[in-house]
Amino acid sequence: MLTDGYSPSGTKGNLTPGWSGLRTPKACIIGLGLIGGSWAGALHHAGWEVLAVDPEKASIDEALSRGWLEEGWTSMPHFLEVDLVVLALPLQQLTYGLENLVGRVPKGTIVTDVGSLKKEICEKSFEIDHRGSSDFFFVGGHPMTGSELSGFRVADPNLFRGYPYVLTPAAGCPQDVVQALVKVVQHLGAIVVFREPVDHDLEVAMVSHIPHFLAVSLTLAAQDASKEGEPVLELAGRSFRDLTRIADSSPEMWKEIMVRNADAILGGLTLWEHKIREMREFLQQGDGESVAEAFRKAHLVRECIK
Repeated sequence: MLTDGYSPSGTKGNLTPGWSGLRTPKACIIGLGLIGGSWAGALHHAGWEVLAVDPEKASIDEALSRGWLEEGWTSMPHFLEVDLVVLALPLQQLTYGLENLVGRVPKGTIVTDVGSLKKEICEKSFEIDHRGSSDFFFVGGHPMTGSELSGFRVADPNLFRGYPYVLTPAAGCPQDVVQALVKVVQHLGAIVVFREPVDHDLEVAMVSHIPHFLAVSLTLAAQDASKEGEPVLELAGRSFRDLTRIADSSPEMWKEIMVRNADAILGGLTLWEHKIREMREFLQQGDGESVAEAFRKAHLVRECIK
């Protein structure tokens, strides 16, 4: 569990008072799904005062009953007196959610998001900043963790612990702003990784989006392989269940991710198809040693993520 009484002190004058330790830091989570709800629980256990906005009153009520929130609303308040805003909205709502914060938060507030794609939301932030219409600081974010389950009911304050958390600050973002958010994310137990937005979208295509694509494809292929009266899935053991677990993820969420990041996913699939063809050739040639060598190489690669 996170340590009570955490204060992100030591920042400069760019930020709101909660960042300098002058008062208890306050955050608002916009969207109480799995990720937003987990942020709410983690910040509460870290000593923050947490507010939330979510159209589902049941999610707010449950968060209040867990003691994770001070207050919650089903629609956006006129003004949020907070130090941090976490946009945990569906991907297709993120740019609107960011635009909707203009004029609604104090000067010096840090705003971050948890979206699976970063290019679009970071471009919207640049547009808002270029207009000079906002005083908040935006730093894009993406926790590389989650679950095939969704909704506040499965929110977990320890969800981020031990997993990479990507941040994509703009080049001109003040360092005290970036470091303030880094400290918070690290306090969640996550491992901070910096990326440019475009690079992030290319890389997550391979390590996150394509695995979901392949899990769905394998599941449907297994169904197609079933003969009448002999369903293949009756034999599904741990390997199949582990490989296809993420096929249970939200169809609506993944529809948006796949379509919006299609170019990067297609590029990654080209690399994967090359490896599949290579492995097929090993089998066609009866080359067991090459198959074993591929496993050995894969073992070494996976050592980097253990």
